[in-house]
Amino acid sequence: MRQKGFVAHKKQQKRRKRAKQKVKLYEKQELKFSELPRLAKKLMARKRRQAARTAA
Repeated sequence: MRQKGFVAHKKQQKRRKRAKQKVKLYEKQELKFSELPRLAKKLMARKRRQAARTAA
């Protein structure tokens, strides 16, 4: 029998994967920022912070 944590992890993993796909579409300018889901916006913010750190 599957454990609750495993199922929750797989669900979150799927969500994260879909969000990353949306981010890629946004970077290709096929999606507007307002159309991104919340998790994708968080990923974008993390990406911007990382870029700012490496640039500085």
